[in-house]
Amino acid sequence: MTDANALVAPAQRSARSPRLWTSDTRATWAGVGRLVDAHGICQTLMVQLTGGLFLTGLALALGAQELLIGVIAALPLAAKLGQLYLSWRIERAGKWRRTALVSAVIGRAPLLVAAALAVVRPGALTLALFVAALAVAALGASAFELAFLTWTAELIPEPLRGVFWGRRGQIAGAVGIVATLLAAWLLGSDNGSVSSFPRQRLAAVFAAGAIFGLLGILFLRRLPAPRRNESRAEEVPLRATLSRPLRDRSFRQFLAFSSAWSFTAGFMAPFYMVYMLRELRLSFLVVSALTALTNVIMSATQVYWGRLGDHFGTKPVLRIGSYLIVLAPVAWLFTSPAHVWPVIIVQVVSGLGWSAFHVSQGNLALKLSPEHKRPSYLGTFGATSGAAEAIAPIIGGAILALARVSGLGSVATYKAMMLVQLVLFAAATVLPRRIHEPGGHAVGHLIRVMSRFRSMDASEPAKLLFEYGYFHLARLADLIAREYPRDAETL
Repeated sequence: MTDANALVAPAQRSARSPRLWTSDTRATWAGVGRLVDAHGICQTLMVQLTGGLFLTGLALALGAQELLIGVIAALPLAAKLGQLYLSWRIERAGKWRRTALVSAVIGRAPLLVAAALAVVRPGALTLALFVAALAVAALGASAFELAFLTWTAELIPEPLRGVFWGRRGQIAGAVGIVATLLAAWLLGSDNGSVSSFPRQRLAAVFAAGAIFGLLGILFLRRLPAPRRNESRAEEVPLRATLSRPLRDRSFRQFLAFSSAWSFTAGFMAPFYMVYMLRELRLSFLVVSALTALTNVIMSATQVYWGRLGDHFGTKPVLRIGSYLIVLAPVAWLFTSPAHVWPVIIVQVVSGLGWSAFHVSQGNLALKLSPEHKRPSYLGTFGATSGAAEAIAPIIGGAILALARVSGLGSVATYKAMMLVQLVLFAAATVLPRRIHEPGGHAVGHLIRVMSRFRSMDASEPAKLLFEYGYFHLARLADLIAREYPRDAETL
């Protein structure tokens, strides 16, 4: 099937055969979708209001410097190291639904404690307790991620996961955008020192996010149990469980790529917010609007990327996303306090790239994980990529702190780090070529098939130009990916 109908076929099949992998006879595809939507909305509100811009702003208002901001950014990712043990424990005990519910409470309740601490007078003790509460929340969130992903993998049929999660991200993302803009507007639109914003208002926004996260558990409880609660009858030693994914060549290559990519992304991720607030002197409202632009693009394109992944394989979509993400640091290099507009290009490119990347990475991890060994594979994936992304912001924060003490220019230091990130991203794009995805296609093949979705009429020069562009884009993708499909036609 090579026409445009191929892309909507998975969605049509789900409508005709809404079968779920569960013994609950009352469960329906639409009902599960509504519950996941409701929980996803609450979780998105929690993530948006307790992370990113608002977490960075609250940490700065409490007196945190670059190194501590890097540590705070690393907490959720460092907590994923616990998934090495949790994957073995969950795989033995099963009960993914119960584990997900308990860990959701542990991951969300401490956020209320952190919000309350932020109201207290700033000081070293307050900041230490604030970081400790975030660390406990990060550990609970890490356990929830592993248990929930395993739970839904046993509930949602594999051929429909791409479209299903693409639609979920689209709905939740739209709500998160509105909430972020509203919260930023309530904080105020003045630019300048971040610490000038009242801590009480920042803490209120943070507390609202925590409350939304706890409300999401109510919808989570109504989701049906998966088709089974245990993956095997016999027990496997911890050492064997941890080493098994590393002996899988294709999965080992996937881990290498994910770790390299996570390190590179985390190297600058929390400091772009600081750069916009401190160096570019943009207000909370402007930064929120720019972030919302990225989220709008991600929400609008996730279903499309998901359908492409269902039809052509997740790896080619992942690679396209990585190519787009590489362009973001290039645009950042052209920014300055007097030259802010390239940030808009960054947000557009990032929205397209990360939309494809996020939709594909999780699905590829599931596809490469053997069905009866999935928790250990997913735990290893979360731990390795999380550890890499946790180390990166600490290194980035240390570099920025050292540069500040040495009296180096802040903008110049940021630009140097952006250049390093660009080089690392470009180097990481070649790693997926050694990953073997069952039933997947090369990137060039995907582009060639997509070119046929437009009628090629020689009487219209514009369509000939379109065909010419697709032809060379496919050849460029083949060259970069170093994957040359046998069925690739010469256009």
